[in-house]
Amino acid sequence: MLAVILFVSVAAYTGTFSKQKPNEINKPFKHKSNDGPIQFSTHLDNEYFYDNNSVYLYVDLKADKVKADRERTPMNIAVVIDKSGSMGEKNKLEYVKKAVDYIIDEVGREDYVSIITYDDYVNVLQRSARIRDKYELKDKVSSLKPSGYTNLSEGMFEGYDEVNKSYSRGFVNRVFLLSDGLANKGITDRFKLADMVRDKNRRDGITISTFGVGNDFNENLMSDIADYGKGNYYYIKNSSDIPEIFADELKSVRNLIGQGTKMRIKFPTEYLGVSKVFGYPYDISGDEVTVDFKDVFSGQTKSVLIKFDVRKKIDRKLSFDSELTYEDVNAEFKMVSSNEQKELQPAKSNEQYQKGKSEMVAQNISVFESNEMMENALREADNGDYNKARDLLSGAKTYMNEQMNTISSSPEMKRQSENMDKYEKDLGGAETKSEEEKKEMQKQGKYDNYNSRKKNQ
Repeated sequence: MLAVILFVSVAAYTGTFSKQKPNEINKPFKHKSNDGPIQFSTHLDNEYFYDNNSVYLYVDLKADKVKADRERTPMNIAVVIDKSGSMGEKNKLEYVKKAVDYIIDEVGREDYVSIITYDDYVNVLQRSARIRDKYELKDKVSSLKPSGYTNLSEGMFEGYDEVNKSYSRGFVNRVFLLSDGLANKGITDRFKLADMVRDKNRRDGITISTFGVGNDFNENLMSDIADYGKGNYYYIKNSSDIPEIFADELKSVRNLIGQGTKMRIKFPTEYLGVSKVFGYPYDISGDEVTVDFKDVFSGQTKSVLIKFDVRKKIDRKLSFDSELTYEDVNAEFKMVSSNEQKELQPAKSNEQYQKGKSEMVAQNISVFESNEMMENALREADNGDYNKARDLLSGAKTYMNEQMNTISSSPEMKRQSENMDKYEKDLGGAETKSEEEKKEMQKQGKYDNYNSRKKNQ
């Protein structure tokens, strides 16, 4: 079967604010060109189709960087803290307290903050409100003691409820979820939780970032929640890093540019069918692929690669129509819409096809394809089949080496190659590692692969 691949990437720009939800939007106004704070462009890997060659389309979205002196975006956040018994180990909870103290110090008079803790049960330490007495709230945080099991789902949904109470357009409406263990009370199924998070994000427009501490949490669950909740995922190997990583997350969301950001790509279904979408969750309806990015921040970039199967030989000119829409937070939430079209046509000869190739698109394809191959190797290692994991990883490395011998290597290609080399070394003696070492090997390998896929620095 033939294959076609489409690649999408986004980067990020703030104003007056209201309580309106994302679906209560102003009518869009069209931009003939990318003159808003978020821009995008599309590039085919080749403007021609020839013989049985695959076809790729790359869509690059980039957001402006705001000036350093610009007033930061107000926040409406819920900090959801795991205080189960295991959080008493290695001073985890004490470092979390330092992180929360930092957040309390950083929030301004216009910000809304709630703090939720969970073990067997959920406790709301601070209802969503503007903080009037920071010292009093710090005293409450200081009194927290570890105990009980891990009712992650109930704690997380309580965080959503608190953010929803104070929801405001133009604010960063986000849940920060921290855990060091496996969800063992409430809803524990990874896929059910991911679906519920996706539904909440669609309905309420609230995003969520997750922080996994140590080596006993479920990294697949935590990264899924962040993906479907349109936030960020962090693996915190050392408890002492908790305050710094929380500070980095807080810093990254200070300058909101676009809300309700969506990318829609229409494709010719007579010839093409969607096979795989790399990078971010997506939806398909008829001839349209939609990737919902929600909030986009200053200088941020996001990337998606969409792979199509070719249903029948391409014998005429085909069009890919792409549209980016978002609410410009700095322009009173005006809905911006920018469009671009790229055409693919049959080549008259192999020579014409060879001349039409785009090296930039080929570089991005190699990163996402090898990233997926490494993900498959990681999955086999999770199942304890280290020999199969090694074979799959070897295939990924061979594929990347072939690409690097064919096209010039981009920084992203080199980074992905280094991640595979590192994991190959760790995987070499997997059978002799302790259980703790195996857990760390898997979490670090997945985290490196996650950051490469998201193009995080």
